[in-house]
Amino acid sequence: MKRTLTLYLLLSLLLLTGCNDPKHVTDALTRAEALMNEHPDSAWTVLNALSPDEMGQNRTRSLYALLYTQAQDKTYRDETNDSLISVAVDYYRDTDDVRHKFLSYYYKGRVYTNAKDYLNAMTCYMEAGQLADAVGDDYLSGLLYAELGRIYRLYYDYPKSLEAYQMAAECYERAGKIRHRNYMWYNQSSIYRNINEYGNSERMLWLALEAGKIENDNSLIILCLGDLVVMYVEKEQMSVAKEFYREMELLIGEDYGSAYFMGQMAKMHISEKDYYRARLNIEKGWRNARNRIDSVGLYFSSAELFSSLGEDKKAYQELLKGVSLQTEEAQQALQQPVLTVQRDYLSEKLEFEAYRLQMETRLRILYILLYSLVVIVVVYVLCRKLKREKEKARKTIDELNNEILQRDKESHHKIESLLAELEDKDKSTSTTIFSLRTELQKKEEDYHQYIQEAEELQHSLEKQLSHKIVLGSEVFKNWFASMSKLLLILVQKGKEDTKNKKLRKEITLWQEKYYGGNKAYREVERLVNLYNDDAMMHFRQEMEWTEEADYRRVCYFFAGFSIHLIAILMGETEDSVYQKRHRLRKYLETSDLLYKDLYLVLLCK
Repeated sequence: MKRTLTLYLLLSLLLLTGCNDPKHVTDALTRAEALMNEHPDSAWTVLNALSPDEMGQNRTRSLYALLYTQAQDKTYRDETNDSLISVAVDYYRDTDDVRHKFLSYYYKGRVYTNAKDYLNAMTCYMEAGQLADAVGDDYLSGLLYAELGRIYRLYYDYPKSLEAYQMAAECYERAGKIRHRNYMWYNQSSIYRNINEYGNSERMLWLALEAGKIENDNSLIILCLGDLVVMYVEKEQMSVAKEFYREMELLIGEDYGSAYFMGQMAKMHISEKDYYRARLNIEKGWRNARNRIDSVGLYFSSAELFSSLGEDKKAYQELLKGVSLQTEEAQQALQQPVLTVQRDYLSEKLEFEAYRLQMETRLRILYILLYSLVVIVVVYVLCRKLKREKEKARKTIDELNNEILQRDKESHHKIESLLAELEDKDKSTSTTIFSLRTELQKKEEDYHQYIQEAEELQHSLEKQLSHKIVLGSEVFKNWFASMSKLLLILVQKGKEDTKNKKLRKEITLWQEKYYGGNKAYREVERLVNLYNDDAMMHFRQEMEWTEEADYRRVCYFFAGFSIHLIAILMGETEDSVYQKRHRLRKYLETSDLLYKDLYLVLLCK
């Protein structure tokens, strides 16, 4: 029985120690999940410091796989291998953790999207869609609908794409993600233009443009202006297109990267008979062409340019190329009944999953009954064994009690004999103690007499010496106390002077090292440029100052030095440094510098 209990205890301890995760791992995963939405870069750094080999439980490994894939996606590190995220999907698929199950399906879809495997991506997104209502997070629902809209658009299912983008915009607005909503409005305008609903397209573009101006979102403003230019070029309203084009040039100049946009700009310049700029736009467009649609537009623009120049043969060749590519694109579009098949497949899969869950429920009930029966049998057997062991223990206890009684009697006799012996010894020791006490009392009397004589002798000596040394001793004491105090003050002052001289010397060395324009300062500026997107290089190019000290002060701001340290390095007061930083920030906020946002982030960190 004891051996069985010991084995059970050892097995339990092994299971407990084997299933626990290291505390630093669980703390790191918790911290990464808290940082994920607002600071994904920091979350990725925390996760990247961990090793998958450190994960103990399946739950921990699955959470790590999900969070790592999520951090990669949010930091624009496109992952195309689904092996890691599949660990999370396989684990959360059979759990009641709805939120993590949703996220695992969604980010597996994102991995497939990065790999351009849109069929499997759609399957994962539709699995996640079945959980969206249970999660109840509008932001996550917005992400899901945005991805669905993107895939429907790739397969030319524009009505479903438009519906998905509208749902995404509503979810983002409820979640307070206004910038996300604005881009969904922009995507809706593109879909409307693809189905030739120019009125709705223009309406959504204006909505997105005004919202972008309110949010100071230059990227969205440029996109909206570019689409408005293209729309009015297609409608042959060139004067209106030019107005939007000039407004767009004020923001980005002439270097707009879209091949389709460059083709439309070429048409606008052809209508103005500015064939040189039209040719330049077509060349820029070819440098940025990414797909067949871009190539078709550029071939048609080239054909129109050659036709305007009277080169009909070249125009005909360019036109044939564009028509050929357009035909291939149309054939590809007609061969895409994929989403319908995918939806049918998913509905059948859901029916099968429902049947599987029903069978699993029945099997769980059967397993529970069998487990209960086994537990009852084991408990019964253990109770019988325990009863037998109790009877054996009772007999053993009775035998031990009889033995204890017998030994008690024997020990009682021995104690009585020992007490008699001790009584005899006590009488003999009492007489010895009395004699010793008498002798000690006599010695104490002799000691007191000796003390009294010594005190009388000391008193007489003090009387004889008091008249001779009292005056001298008082003067010496006062002089010694004054000299000690003066010496202490001089030593303390010498230490402080030495300390101040050393501090001034160190401050001078720091100022010479970091303020004198030598290699040390250049190394600081090099590091600032290396880790902050060449911030100081751009700042020197955009800000024309005459004093090198002003650039160096800004470099220290960008490097994250404290106000106190910058004041020491620059030889200024802390108030002066703070005021200069405040004035620089106010100037940058109202300026139109190209890298203004980068400067403000570095200045305020």
